[in-house]
Amino acid sequence: MLHLVDAPSGRPVAPVMHRSVVRIGVPVRLPGGGGTLSDVRAMLTADVLTRVLELAGTIAYTGLICPDGSDERREALQARAAELGMHPAAAHGDEHGTAQELGGPFAVRVVDTHQAANETDEAGDVIRIAVGDTHTVERATERSDDPLSLRLALLTQPRTEPFHLTPHAVSAAHHTLLRWRHAVATWADSPSRPMPGPARDSIRDCLEDDLDVPGVLRTLHRLEHSGDAPAGALFETFAYVDRVLGLDLVRDVGRGPAPPRPLT
Repeated sequence: MLHLVDAPSGRPVAPVMHRSVVRIGVPVRLPGGGGTLSDVRAMLTADVLTRVLELAGTIAYTGLICPDGSDERREALQARAAELGMHPAAAHGDEHGTAQELGGPFAVRVVDTHQAANETDEAGDVIRIAVGDTHTVERATERSDDPLSLRLALLTQPRTEPFHLTPHAVSAAHHTLLRWRHAVATWADSPSRPMPGPARDSIRDCLEDDLDVPGVLRTLHRLEHSGDAPAGALFETFAYVDRVLGLDLVRDVGRGPAPPRPLT
């Protein structure tokens, strides 16, 4: 069962899975540029949570809490989120109006780590999940040929830790995407096999343990290089996990011969 750590209290809680609908609130800052990278990371956290809930058969909606942001800035942030493969927000506005538009109170609220430290433990039924600040050097986020490289780079860091994004991190993520897409397209030509038990259990445990996506990525790297699993099992594993990661790993399947394996 999915357990999320409520940041102010530090307690793992699991009340969201029994709900038919989970509403997730994401406060965003919307400065002049249309959104900070910290906003993007907060929205990415909500997107991953939405995908995990949907795999379990739970409907999830995200609302952007941005009472002071202009429509132009909000639309710029939404466009950036769409480039990174995120579910579109279903509502936006101040906290009360956004919850009302979604049809009920928030079950989960994304907060930055500084805000979480200043909140009290008393928050009713709302789980507050923390996301660390994210900063970047100039041009680190420019990967117009594949914006999902930025998505993968952001997913590699533990969610609650601050992250200083560098061009090297985005470039490394881009090469990983090329390698995995090439491998998945190659594995797809083999007979299907069940996901390897240890990898399946590790992926499940990571996702249920406060959305430990870096742990999922480590499992995929180990599985890729283990040499133990048949190609059909590797394909099923990577294709299944991509429903959470959102990296379009099956993009090249069925497009003819796989392109040359990229250099590592």
